[in-house]
Amino acid sequence: MQEHPNYQDIVLVGGGHTHAIVLQMWAMNPLPGARLTLVSPQVQTAYSGMLPGMVAGHYSLDDTHIDLTRLCRAAGARFIQACAHNIDLEERKISLLGRPPLEYDLLSLDVGATPARELPGSELAVPIKPIGHFYRFWQKLQKHVQKTRAPLKLGIVGGGAGGCELAMAMAHAMEEQIYSGRVQVHLIHAAAQIPQGYPLLARKLMERELDQLGVQLHRNWPVAEITEQGVRNDCGNLLELDQVLLSTNACAPPWLANSGLALDEKGFVLVDRKLRAQGRQEIFACGDVASFSSEPLPKAGVYAVRQGPILFHNLRSSLIGRPLKAFRPQKSFLSLLSCGGKRAIAVRNGMAAAGGLLWRWKDHIDRTFMQRFSDLPIAMEEMSGTQSQEILTQRDGISLAVMRCNGCGAKVGAEVLRRALQNLPTQQSEYLLRGVGDDAAVIDLPADQLLVQSSDQLRSLVADPWLFGRIATLHALSDLFAMHARPVSAQVLATLPTAAAEITQRDLQQLLAGAIYELNRHNCALSGGHTAEGVEMQLGLTVNGLAERDQLLEKIGAREGDCLILSKPLGVGTILAAEGMGEAEGRWVQKALECMLLSNANAAEMFAQHGAHALTDVTGFGLLGHLLEMLDADNLGATLIAEQLPLISGAAKCIERGWLSSLQPQNARAYTAVENPQEWQSLPHWALLADPQTSGGLLAAVPQAHAETCVRDLLQSGCGQAAIIGVITHTNNVQSSVHLCRNGNWRQLITRDNEAVQSQV
Repeated sequence: MQEHPNYQDIVLVGGGHTHAIVLQMWAMNPLPGARLTLVSPQVQTAYSGMLPGMVAGHYSLDDTHIDLTRLCRAAGARFIQACAHNIDLEERKISLLGRPPLEYDLLSLDVGATPARELPGSELAVPIKPIGHFYRFWQKLQKHVQKTRAPLKLGIVGGGAGGCELAMAMAHAMEEQIYSGRVQVHLIHAAAQIPQGYPLLARKLMERELDQLGVQLHRNWPVAEITEQGVRNDCGNLLELDQVLLSTNACAPPWLANSGLALDEKGFVLVDRKLRAQGRQEIFACGDVASFSSEPLPKAGVYAVRQGPILFHNLRSSLIGRPLKAFRPQKSFLSLLSCGGKRAIAVRNGMAAAGGLLWRWKDHIDRTFMQRFSDLPIAMEEMSGTQSQEILTQRDGISLAVMRCNGCGAKVGAEVLRRALQNLPTQQSEYLLRGVGDDAAVIDLPADQLLVQSSDQLRSLVADPWLFGRIATLHALSDLFAMHARPVSAQVLATLPTAAAEITQRDLQQLLAGAIYELNRHNCALSGGHTAEGVEMQLGLTVNGLAERDQLLEKIGAREGDCLILSKPLGVGTILAAEGMGEAEGRWVQKALECMLLSNANAAEMFAQHGAHALTDVTGFGLLGHLLEMLDADNLGATLIAEQLPLISGAAKCIERGWLSSLQPQNARAYTAVENPQEWQSLPHWALLADPQTSGGLLAAVPQAHAETCVRDLLQSGCGQAAIIGVITHTNNVQSSVHLCRNGNWRQLITRDNEAVQSQV
């Protein structure tokens, strides 16, 4: 919920150290009227100083990563999970893979660097960055080493500080295998000095630590080629290796070459002392991707961290017309290098020392740095009827406040609407005679088919309007899929937060682009709609579909003995509740979004093909509420199996910590239909029965003869957690009832139910 109308967009591309600090400082001191957006392909960003400790086993993944979704929530910033791949300098747009470009008023780049892959055969090696990819490789490698007794030779190419730390961390983690001779770790460097660029005493200490851990050094060994057998040097000598890792000199992201920005000879963005891109007042660059034209700096995390407060100040000052600050790097700084075990080498001003106390000092510094991102206060959203409806109509020089009107005066302006719609690829339909641009839509319906119509509306559940547009559209279309209807047209009702015209146009274009993306994927035409301004973003859709009379599916019609199949896991409501309180981990939110973005179209078709007797979508009333609607017939009940109920990763933890949706108490009234609540009340599954799902899965009653084949086909069609969760049973109760089991399988339940019915007879 906005406290101030937005009138300028600051877009941060990349979740590096500098941007993380900007977000942390913004959370403590936001600038009213400026909207901050972070674009990153990952929901977590690694703190490079703790990477060796993670590899060595001293830290978990969460210990070493900053949760960007929680950080953005604390800062009141939007988080958009996407990869940038170009910049339109004239239109001020950043192009994103797989989605519409994002417009900006100020842009900052903190996209880091990756090891150079100029060597022939480098595609056979594993670079240590991006760290997320490397960590997955490392986990698989460790499991492989534990499972097999086969010998393994690892080689790290690059003898800088990072390569040395990585070699020692890997050697420490596999200490037992190294001393038994089963695993070898080789460190290969083109020059004589290891680590490169460090004083003599530091190099001697490093050599001692490497030797004690069994790391084999190869100095003056320039790698000319990487092969499947290992690496070759300039003389043609082969060092046999099973796996090669790259920790070589950094290179810039390739997409910057076509950005139009001034770059240095290695492809990094040239910046001035105020972190502005050369010749661009509206673009900043920081961290490893920045190259100072006056005095190039080494790619070190300490510089990125120190640039954070400078960038924070300069972004704000650029908007309010105040002087910018210059970044003045330290002439020298303390370098603490991790040595595999809980030891470290400290280096400064030519002096060096090693020991366990230094590691504890480094550990304290690193943990203190990470703590600043986890201790931020996060305010929950609150409805407010007294929010200001004033907005600045000008940005340059004069600030003129205008009161927003209600009624038709709250519509989005015609020019804003025209610009938002002009480049959207809308789908055409053979049934739509008149659509967008007319006063009303005109649809020519086939005489032999039924019109199936449904309406739905959601408050924005994510800060990304394009993603929200997709989710809201899939949520609305699910009602048609649950009836086995084919979507043909849709109308939208979009509410945009009060903002400057440029911001409104940007948000509306992103929102409609997301909706149209999903409508087009399902051959559904946008036939019209309405827009308005309000206190928060909302999207409603009225969707129309066609269905054959003899193929229509309904929620009523289940038969005794049918298997209950759920196509998607549960947990959206509790994860979104945790996210709203700033407690959800980024990867939980990511899994929930993946679940919501999975269309129910394929699942509906699978259920129809396998003769489903009843079908409904699981949404706001939760699994139990929608199941009871399905059982609205004489003598029908159901038995559910806890261990078969699919859950989104993180959902159980959210329930255990008490993070429940605000709709949960009302949904919980359905618990009265449960015969034996004590069976599940100690399990998280109990609360998840009443958890409201946004764009949830389909629940079907399928004949038992087709159930297992149906689940197999669902899994192959993309419903990766589809499962038989129970069976339809006979009951003598006046009202429908649900019986709960902790474990078992559906065949046992059907046998048990048949025996119970026979004994009653």
